Amino acid sequence: MQSTLPRPWTMNLGQTTMSVRKETMRLAILSFILLLIGTPCPLCFAQPKEGAAKEAGSRDAGDITKPTLITLKLNDVSPQQVFEEVAKDAGTEFSLMPKTLWTQTATPMTVSYENQPFWQVMRDACAKADLSLKHATDTAEPRIILAKDKQDWTQYPAVATGPFLVNLIGLHRASTVDMRKPGEVNRTFYAKFTVFCEPRVRLLRGSLTAKVETAADDKGNSIAPKQADPDAETMNFITSWVYNIEAKLDYPKEAGTKIPSLRCSAKFLAQTQSETITIADPLARKGDTETVAGRKITLKELKHTPEEWEATFILSRGSLTPDQWSAALFPGHSMKLVDADGRSVIAKGFGLGGKGDESTFIFKFEKDPPKGTRIGKPVKLVWEIPTQIKSLPLEFEFKDVTMP
Repeated sequence: MQSTLPRPWTMNLGQTTMSVRKETMRLAILSFILLLIGTPCPLCFAQPKEGAAKEAGSRDAGDITKPTLITLKLNDVSPQQVFEEVAKDAGTEFSLMPKTLWTQTATPMTVSYENQPFWQVMRDACAKADLSLKHATDTAEPRIILAKDKQDWTQYPAVATGPFLVNLIGLHRASTVDMRKPGEVNRTFYAKFTVFCEPRVRLLRGSLTAKVETAADDKGNSIAPKQADPDAETMNFITSWVYNIEAKLDYPKEAGTKIPSLRCSAKFLAQTQSETITIADPLARKGDTETVAGRKITLKELKHTPEEWEATFILSRGSLTPDQWSAALFPGHSMKLVDADGRSVIAKGFGLGGKGDESTFIFKFEKDPPKGTRIGKPVKLVWEIPTQIKSLPLEFEFKDVTMP
């Protein structure tokens, strides 16, 4: 399965399929998000009980604050060879849409990159090969899909920083009058951005809106909001390497024609280390409890509704301190069910409930799956759980932006 890049004019919670309403989410997570943004919190695993197994090794993302640098020089080679070399250097893997993409994209390419950041290389190579990007929705791994569908993402103004690339999609200005109150005019003015993050980095959360650091037009009028945007301190769940975000602005009465500098920031939380556990025969393990990264995790139930598989877990604080409990609460989003034939289905999102020392997570696995992808009776549940999380700030600046 695949999805196109988030639509540029939609602040789409499809970036996550979490089923909690926005205000409820804020109340449930804001307190521990503020604690979590500070120092990374490494937590150790206890040995799992019989019936669950910790897969060999742990995942370590390395230094997620720096970009992957690529050196590549190729003359008159196929696009397939270029992107295979890029994937190898970046430690990632590209999917294709359609699978016969390389037979449709055969014009030879010449590229020369010397210690260039991953996204700058991707931007140049995709422009030369006329390829667009989509994000996979049927894999627990962040996965880039290369496609040829005339959606040219390389033409937007862009800024690369760390593992990120930020595209400025546009500025939107509108006036709205509700005819029940014709004397009241609601005016909105904001910038839209698409943030790309290297797929080796597992993003967990991101700012709901970008914070405007400095912004003024060429007449010296400030267009930064007069009041701080509270949404800039609220964080949204993320399940992909691509994320849409907007920045609220104020339109001046006598506006200029250009914005010499539009500087914004956003906050992200990323998984830097994780462990994977496997729960065998999950349908028969109701009420079983494991201790994972200091958390007590109870599989309350795995059931099949008329539309989908649904797994309910209870996370308990146990002996953790309040700060440790806040840091350990995030369950990750890389969970899958596997049947006896090896077919698997990925959790598409989760609902969050509970309070205090106990939280309940209901994971949704399957709803109207594509033909041929429905799994049989699950024989195991595989869950990658974050064991270390780090704040990943993003600052970016666009210059000489045209005013609407």
